[in-house]
Amino acid sequence: MRLEDGVSAHGAAPGEVLVLHGFTHVLAQEDVRRHVMACLSPEEEARRRAFAFPRDRDMFLLAHGVMRLALGRVMGVGPRDLAFTRDAYGKPFLAGPFEAGPGFSLSHSGQAIAIAIARAPLVGVDVEAHGREVPLEAMAMVMADAEVADLAASGGSARRKAFAYWTLREAFAKAVGLGLSLPRNAVSFRLGGQGPAGEGAPAVAHLSEQFGTAGDWHLHQCDLGPDHILAVAARVPGPVAWRLLPIESVLPCAGSVRAPARPVP
Repeated sequence: MRLEDGVSAHGAAPGEVLVLHGFTHVLAQEDVRRHVMACLSPEEEARRRAFAFPRDRDMFLLAHGVMRLALGRVMGVGPRDLAFTRDAYGKPFLAGPFEAGPGFSLSHSGQAIAIAIARAPLVGVDVEAHGREVPLEAMAMVMADAEVADLAASGGSARRKAFAYWTLREAFAKAVGLGLSLPRNAVSFRLGGQGPAGEGAPAVAHLSEQFGTAGDWHLHQCDLGPDHILAVAARVPGPVAWRLLPIESVLPCAGSVRAPARPVP
């Protein structure tokens, strides 16, 4: 994967994690819609049609179409040639002749989608809309004790912190393939800006040994426009090169209106 002209073929550097992000408004361009629609498999098209509301059909279309476009570009094959399978917890993998391909993860919320791709199999991404009406108490139920204590001491910033913890936890859970089955105290996180002098990227603060060591894991978090937050977790050796690209990078006919990705303050 390379950044120069978007996503190119022939694999990824061992420590590189590609994150594509974007919004469903690109489907308002009819040529983009046709381009993405042509990438879906018959089974995916049937799933798309099964959604009752147009917004949900569009979200499924964009997320799965862009996922196929990006993976196909990375592997140098047509997007419809790819085959997929899932494990017992629902984690997706490339299958058949592509099973040795990169790890990947897909997320969507509100109007936003995100796809993470890495040579390592353990990669996860989560994107959430800040405006979701999720009670803090409900989010705290799946967080580690240390995270809950931090929220309790955070006053007016508690809700923003809760979404930051939530997205990190979801990204990690997707990476290890456990989803909601991840025990809440199996991992805890330190948010970005919580170093001794208010510096630092997000990091794993505590980790059950079954998932390796905290130093094995790399985290990235940023805002997508004013309304969404994104987090990525990857277990890769050595330093990581995070490459964030708009989904227009794999949509050659798309316009240039994009929401910037900004680090979470």
